[in-house]
Amino acid sequence: MTLPVVVISTPGEHRRDDPVVYISGGPGDGDWLDADRIGYWWSYLAENPWLRHRDLILFDQRGVGLTEPRVDCPELAALNIRSLLFGNDYRRLEAVERDAAASCLARLKQEGHDAAAYNTLASAADLHDIFSALAIPRWNVYGVSYGTRLALTYMRDFPADIRSAILDSVYPFRVKFLEDDAWRTDRAFRKIIDGCAADERCRSWYPDLGGRLLKLVRSFDVEPLPVKRVDPTSGKPLHFGFTGEMLLNHLFFNMYNRADIERVPQIIDIFERRLPRYLDHEIDNFLANLNDRPDWGDAMATTINCAEDVVFNDLRRVKSNYRAYPLLQDFAEQNPAPLCPSWVQSIPDERLTQPVESDLPTLILSGDYDPVTPPSYAKLAAATLRNSFVINFFGIGHDVLGNDLCAGVIADMFLDKPTTRPVDNCLNEQSLPDYEPPVN
Repeated sequence: MTLPVVVISTPGEHRRDDPVVYISGGPGDGDWLDADRIGYWWSYLAENPWLRHRDLILFDQRGVGLTEPRVDCPELAALNIRSLLFGNDYRRLEAVERDAAASCLARLKQEGHDAAAYNTLASAADLHDIFSALAIPRWNVYGVSYGTRLALTYMRDFPADIRSAILDSVYPFRVKFLEDDAWRTDRAFRKIIDGCAADERCRSWYPDLGGRLLKLVRSFDVEPLPVKRVDPTSGKPLHFGFTGEMLLNHLFFNMYNRADIERVPQIIDIFERRLPRYLDHEIDNFLANLNDRPDWGDAMATTINCAEDVVFNDLRRVKSNYRAYPLLQDFAEQNPAPLCPSWVQSIPDERLTQPVESDLPTLILSGDYDPVTPPSYAKLAAATLRNSFVINFFGIGHDVLGNDLCAGVIADMFLDKPTTRPVDNCLNEQSLPDYEPPVN
């Protein structure tokens, strides 16, 4: 197996000799190393001065991006858009998803690939191999989302490689991720609904936002919004009914970044008033988020989700947890892990239920509006990371460093002095989301 590695050096007299290695999330996301997208990093470095003092090391995890051989599941990717045609017929969709997973797994076996080998433990060993090949004294590990779980595994298994770690939007061990989804999702919606109600302008623009959203979701379940588009994957006509679940998923997509968080009440209002031009824009964004990215690793993502997450959750409890929240009851009708019975079976790694204990200096960043890795996850991870600093950012969702310049200032200070808690005046200048007004 060959993993692509890119080292980006920024010219400068004061460059440190301890590089930063970036670990992407997902699981299944690549580092955007292909010719069409690597330019993203030039812009990122220009906008994030905290990375200019050190080399930035990028790599694609096994099974994603430009790895060779590329082990992927186009059978599953094809369902991202096709699933819309099933509406709320979850049983039929589940059967199609299982067939696609079984077809992909059979093909991978025929080609000589072991899907079970694409896991977090193996990726941590890959990181160590890259470190050894680069022959550097030590490096700093920077992980985002699922990348923090890989970073934690690496910290546990190869601590001598690491000078310090930055865990952004941390996904720690011990959490029951699927069982938590109901309260996490409800919390994310409540943050925005309650935040709007507490803001005088937002409250005047969108009174009773929570009640209106619930009514809108239920109305779309009874009578889905008819949508006519062109399938971005096949170019063929795409006609489907936009359901209440799809609306919630679209709003959820918009809870990751601050600029999108500020638009969530406006988006609800657009759907409620059925404003054609603005509806078209929202539907196009919804489809773009569903469409498969070229470097995404479906096979790797499925292995990790099934073998490292689903296996430690009670799926009956997942459904009952959704039923406790009126807004989320549609999700209780679905199988939360439809692919796993058709996927490769492996022995659960019980270490995934145990906290990672470490003395390595660690900066843990969390966003107060994060819909998937809330601040409580940061506190849980920090409980056994004895030299860690937790900093929460108001008004920020997922991927703190990608959304807040102050976080970059803090990261820069931490990397220079990783045993000292980083403090800067910018932390006192944070603000809550500034919600967008209704469109005309």
